[in-house]
Amino acid sequence: MENSLDVIRLFAALQVAITHYLNLTLLHYRREDAADRALLWLKRGFSLFPGVVILFAVSGFLMGAALEKQESRNTFLKKRFLRIYPGLWANILLTAAVVLMVLRPAVAKIKSLAVWCAVQGTGMAYTPEFLKNFGAGSMNGALWTIMVEVQFYLLIYLFWNFLKRRKSGWWIGMTVFSVLMNLICWLIRDKALLPASVLSLLDRTFLPYLVWFCLGMLLYRYREKAVPAAVKGLPVFMAGYVAYKGAWLLLSWKVPGYYADVVTSLVLPVLVIGCAYRGGRHRIANDISYSIFLYHWPVINLIFHYGLPDRMNHVLLFAGYIAVFLILAMLSQTLVEKRFLKQKGRLCGGNEEA
Repeated sequence: MENSLDVIRLFAALQVAITHYLNLTLLHYRREDAADRALLWLKRGFSLFPGVVILFAVSGFLMGAALEKQESRNTFLKKRFLRIYPGLWANILLTAAVVLMVLRPAVAKIKSLAVWCAVQGTGMAYTPEFLKNFGAGSMNGALWTIMVEVQFYLLIYLFWNFLKRRKSGWWIGMTVFSVLMNLICWLIRDKALLPASVLSLLDRTFLPYLVWFCLGMLLYRYREKAVPAAVKGLPVFMAGYVAYKGAWLLLSWKVPGYYADVVTSLVLPVLVIGCAYRGGRHRIANDISYSIFLYHWPVINLIFHYGLPDRMNHVLLFAGYIAVFLILAMLSQTLVEKRFLKQKGRLCGGNEEA
């Protein structure tokens, strides 16, 4: 069926980049003027649709199709590797080079930076101690999602052939389990039931986020019925969801859930697929959604390192921030990612890449 999943992914990446920047800027540099009030409402609007939830749900929807259309499961893994790691490695090297030029660290700190390059190069995100006061306090605060996505790839590689043969009752049980895991992880973090180091490790596992990926897989597994139902019910579901999220923001409702409240976790994946298939065919020849994920945070770090929010109009700086990370994303996609994507060929007609 025709869809606009490329556009959905681009929106999700932009949502992450925009809300990361506005959250940090309005927290540390907020001014009581019309410009910042406008940016605050823009942030609130984008916050209605958490990009990470969307991206994991779309990934779950697409990965079943990707596996089914490959010559072998090993080919699936090779293509996933080429999709993620060349762009990530180029980003790591460029980020390290910027740190060396801007901070000119001592030899011991350069060694620490080299260790970060090696560890981050596997997809495991962390920040060296000497860089925790640089910029926003994180080397690249968005890259934790890469290791989670890799875990999802491995899980579906191992279990998809088993899952697709299960009946509906089994899938419902798996979905309920994933919701319970999200709520249990939320409770553990909310009540600080484990040491901080263990909680940090929990953030990097697939367990809290499984519900979004699982719902994506469920919608794909029963796509003949689920997709038309999501499309048909989209106006009503969307109106109800926006009303709920608006009340959630304005009234500060405390609805449980890890990263996203449980209602958002259950409803947003369905809305995303409904939107993608209601909008018709809209493909993006050069998909920069992953590149946006890679490069927006380093731009934030430089903006904060040089204290630009204290010295510039916030709206103009925000526009400049968007322009810079989009340029970097397009360069990365053209000079690095696209070259490796050509090696693996197109997967299932374009937007089956996740």
